[in-house]
Amino acid sequence: MTGTTHPILLLGVGTAGSRIARGVRRAFGESMRCVLTDTDASSGLDGEEFVLLGGDRLSGRGAGGDPIAARLAAEDSLQALDPKIEGVRLAVIVTALGGGTGSGATLEIIKHLSNLGIATIVFATTPFLFEGEDRMRTSRGVMSLIEQEANSVFFLPLDKLVGSEDVMEVAMKRAVDTLASGVSLFWRLIQKPGYIRLDADRIRRLMIDSGRGRFAFVTVQGPDRASEAVDKLMNSELLAIASSPVNAILCGVLAGEDLRLSELGRIADGVRESFGEHVSFELGTVNDEKAFCGRICVVVMIFESIQKSEKLSGAGVGGNRRARGAKAASGLSAAVDRGRFSNAAPTIWHGEDLDVPTFIRRNINLDF
Repeated sequence: MTGTTHPILLLGVGTAGSRIARGVRRAFGESMRCVLTDTDASSGLDGEEFVLLGGDRLSGRGAGGDPIAARLAAEDSLQALDPKIEGVRLAVIVTALGGGTGSGATLEIIKHLSNLGIATIVFATTPFLFEGEDRMRTSRGVMSLIEQEANSVFFLPLDKLVGSEDVMEVAMKRAVDTLASGVSLFWRLIQKPGYIRLDADRIRRLMIDSGRGRFAFVTVQGPDRASEAVDKLMNSELLAIASSPVNAILCGVLAGEDLRLSELGRIADGVRESFGEHVSFELGTVNDEKAFCGRICVVVMIFESIQKSEKLSGAGVGGNRRARGAKAASGLSAAVDRGRFSNAAPTIWHGEDLDVPTFIRRNINLDF
């Protein structure tokens, strides 16, 4: 499909991100344009469009859980991604943080897309708490950097996507299916709108620099399904109230031909009353009689008012670059494993963490 242009692209990064992207595509259907990227060549064996990251450097064996190796691999391979993104205006990126490729390559890919004028929406899972502090520290370090580079980002803790009593195999499948179903509904709002339309340009404008968001969806049926949907969303852990005020709300409703206008009004009013009555609110519908006769699915995206100081402060390009550099040093400090010094305070000098190797702080490529 190289050379075929689509304004919207689904991009899976890393082994887990590629697994989620395949789930999204299965939930949506064959018409979705999907590209997978990974340092592990085995992620590209299922027929999807695939870009191997760092083939010469890592020989397709993966990054071994090393974010730095993955970052360098991504930098090696960014040009190989270009033919796959020709004509793309909006990239929806799914990734998993805490390991090697997701943590190391995602940021480089986002920056590359941004340099090409492509807006990015990121859905990133964060590790289970039981996976340990090292993976959590790596995840936290890269989260702040992704938040500053992406147009919109949704961080989804795996602990909140699944039930604690689930068998591991069931839990991981549920996590993938939950995220895939929600992202697929978001995609349907753009590609297959119903009576109330949200076109791609409108979504793109809403997403530009919206910052961090929260995201959840529910599926309900029965005579009082609209009120039940609002109640479930109000109690969703994924939409738990954060410290930052709400800036905008996007609400989508997927239903059959039996959707009543009163139900749509009840959902819209309930979401606004629960999460922000006086903020920007966008509503869209998708009609699918075969799949959703008698049921409705509601997805809600809530954007928080977080200022991206790096992109707003400083005089000209130089000022922005310096601000991003200071932020990068801080974030990479959190991502790099300090071993037995992990509990010691970092050595900060003029905004740089001197405990982080110079080539990382200065973003210098090393040829190994």
